[in-house]
Amino acid sequence: MPILTIFYIKLFINLGLTLGIVWTISKTDLFFKWQQENEKLVFGLGFVLLRLIPWIGIFLIINEDPRGDIPFFFYKAEAAKAGGFVYRDFWSYHAPLYAYIISIPVWIWHNSRAIVLFMVLMESGILWLTYQTYKKRSTRALQLAIIYLMLPAAFMYILVDGQEEVWFWGAALLIWRYTLKQTVNYEVGAGILYALALLTIKVTFIFLLPALLISVKKPVKMLLVMAAIGLPAVGFLYWQIGDLFLMPIQHTEQLMTPNLFSVSRPFVEMIFPIDEKKSTLINWIGLLFTVFIPAYFAFKARHKHVNQVLPGLFIACFVCMMIFQASAMGAYVIAYLMALLFEIIDIRKTWHVAVLLALNWLTVVQPFVWVYIKQPAYKSLVVFGDPSFLFEYILQILNVLCFLWILRETYRKVVLSENLRPA
Repeated sequence: MPILTIFYIKLFINLGLTLGIVWTISKTDLFFKWQQENEKLVFGLGFVLLRLIPWIGIFLIINEDPRGDIPFFFYKAEAAKAGGFVYRDFWSYHAPLYAYIISIPVWIWHNSRAIVLFMVLMESGILWLTYQTYKKRSTRALQLAIIYLMLPAAFMYILVDGQEEVWFWGAALLIWRYTLKQTVNYEVGAGILYALALLTIKVTFIFLLPALLISVKKPVKMLLVMAAIGLPAVGFLYWQIGDLFLMPIQHTEQLMTPNLFSVSRPFVEMIFPIDEKKSTLINWIGLLFTVFIPAYFAFKARHKHVNQVLPGLFIACFVCMMIFQASAMGAYVIAYLMALLFEIIDIRKTWHVAVLLALNWLTVVQPFVWVYIKQPAYKSLVVFGDPSFLFEYILQILNVLCFLWILRETYRKVVLSENLRPA
């Protein structure tokens, strides 16, 4: 199927999903009743209608091949299934256990479509656990869960492309739930969960650690627990493959869009010419802001219990990554989209809903346009003489403005609010 045809189909689906979201928002009383009486049935129907049936239609009936990162994931899963050693026998930009985890569905069905279904099931499990966590805090929790299933970015990037970034929120959610249950002496459990997450997903989950250490009561204790798990794992990897386990770090060197650097680059290039092959310094500068700003939020809210601020710190961390990391791309919004909807967005406020929908549409449209016009790097203002370049650049700016709005609202929630339970 031609790529433009696929894009137009995506736009049509996005429109249908958006109308569905508007309808769902208008039925608050109905969803409140369902939350009290039929939560499992409604959630299950949402999964079947908005995940399972579309997966069957796309990959079994239309017989489309998985796109995005799935071919690379399948390559890793096949190698892991065959007994290969990660980083030595096959490439991987994820944590050491990741390839072996995504090989599980391949054992059952040796097809890349199995990995997409696995990602959908993982996302749905994380959504159910998120709903279970928030339903005691909000009468709109079930309504939010169904809205999430209709968000265009989640629908496209997870159902169609099989992105795994929602696992970040799943890991943070497990830690948060543990601190909700264990309100004192929680550092050991949190440290174990965090260390396991670092061995399972991506090294970028480490970005959250400084802010989390500021928020917990006994940071040294948590670090020692993490070290007790992490150091033997690193030692084993070094013993087996030397420094090849540093492979995931190499993935941060490619310049992507949209982020603060990509929109400011035409002006930056006027002063400092950028060599894309030697862009590591740019990402290191972005890393400082990615780590410092959530840590600052944590410091300002240090009088609060970690279970009051952890979801907000998680959102701040990953939205900062998308703002300041020159290697960040639009798909990374999946990392915090679920948390954003449940923790920050107030569907009673028109502006909140407008930003949420704009972010989702931009996340779907901008990457396609950027790739379609040959991934331009805007090194001077001259390029804006081309209407297609100017249009795509405006989309990037709108994306970054959405990120900045999210960061501001997260600051208000973490630092300024008293974290009262939402209605």
